[in-house]
Amino acid sequence: MSAQTASLPSGAELDAAVTPALQGVALGQCHRFAVRGHLEGRAISGVLTLQGTARCLLQLAPGVALGQQGQRVNVALCFEGGLHRPAVPVRLQGHWLDPAAGSLALEWLGQRPMCLAERDRFGSSITATARSPLLFNRQLQVQLHYLNPFNGVLQVTGWPMMVLPGIDLELRLSERWSAPAPVKVQVMGCYEDQGRYLCHFRVLDARSSTAVALALLCLRPDFSFEDLPPRIRKSAAVDRLINVAIVEGHAALEQVLACRLAANRHYGRLGDVLDPRSLWDEWDPFSIQVSARLGEKCVGAGRVVINGGVRERCEIQAATPLPEWLWNAGFVEMSRVAILPAYAGHRVMLALLRELGRITLHARSRYIVLDAIEILVPIYTRLGAQCLPISKKHPYSGETVRVMYFDIGQLLSALNRQLPQWLYVFGPTVAHSVPAQQVPELATHFQVSAWGMRTKRGLANGLKKIMG
Repeated sequence: MSAQTASLPSGAELDAAVTPALQGVALGQCHRFAVRGHLEGRAISGVLTLQGTARCLLQLAPGVALGQQGQRVNVALCFEGGLHRPAVPVRLQGHWLDPAAGSLALEWLGQRPMCLAERDRFGSSITATARSPLLFNRQLQVQLHYLNPFNGVLQVTGWPMMVLPGIDLELRLSERWSAPAPVKVQVMGCYEDQGRYLCHFRVLDARSSTAVALALLCLRPDFSFEDLPPRIRKSAAVDRLINVAIVEGHAALEQVLACRLAANRHYGRLGDVLDPRSLWDEWDPFSIQVSARLGEKCVGAGRVVINGGVRERCEIQAATPLPEWLWNAGFVEMSRVAILPAYAGHRVMLALLRELGRITLHARSRYIVLDAIEILVPIYTRLGAQCLPISKKHPYSGETVRVMYFDIGQLLSALNRQLPQWLYVFGPTVAHSVPAQQVPELATHFQVSAWGMRTKRGLANGLKKIMG
């Protein structure tokens, strides 16, 4: 038996040579969907078949003829086997092709929705993956162009015509800090924009909306705690997203200085300062800088000044002499704690205080010295700080501030009425940074009770397990 040979086309030529029906077979029949819905007030069921880039064919069950050929219709359809129960219908427009045969031509490519807000558009699209039981759970690569906790716009790369209005998708963002929970969405409409096929979708349930909100907290510069649903603003899920670390690199340091400027402007200071870099001062070179981050954005910052016993490296000493017993025992200085106004609240402050405490503990300093405006003095006092009988002027505003100190040895060992607040703020730091075998050495170094330190460490570990 003989056969003629032909050259195999490649690339776009091969795609053009494959008929739409064969393309559907190649995709696992992803161009055919079982649907049900309503037409002219009557319940219907049938099969929806993709035909080209803008239309699809709805083949109804035999015996349904509710119009004349060419007559315009509006159909509400639900896809069988979607992610959401009960299924949510979408409306499509079209016309009758053959009323006797029960076939309609529906238009699935529409106009850009008017509800899209420029605030929800990403400067650069976000990469994600999507799957749907309607598409045999095949993993699709998508780009997110718009997103808020309730709706958004995505672009499917590869085979965009597989995704029709009404199809449910499960999205997973690819960013490392995004919420791990899947996001269930339903495509509401498709439209063309600058040669791209885009899909407008809505978020299907409260859990998915929460996952989107937490992801946007890390992804969008203008999305803050106030944009979160009230029920999760003070949840552990938000705590897990705040990443506090020592600042490394020039770009990260510039973000810290920008945060320092923005926080002080919120309180009416530094209104004439234009360049955040001008806030770099003579004590920054001797400091360990810390930043609190949500994704790539710095939302809070602070520093620990390591003076090494050199008085010229202490900002407070330059303004007012500190007691000699502090210099004899050794201390570090905590200063320039700043939080962006949109992220103000105990979540970021807690994270910063825990990291600054960890650094102090690692440096084996007995005391932390700081200055505080009057409104913050009671807060620090509840955490175990004590006031010194001295004050100084705020470096940016000239207002009078109190000089305070934390006794790390007492904080690690004393069992007093500040214990609940101390455990809440610093307990996680102790549970993480003080191994059991180091307790005797630390107790000797700080000249405090090892028994008290073990007791507090045990309470901190118990609280850590409870809080997760």
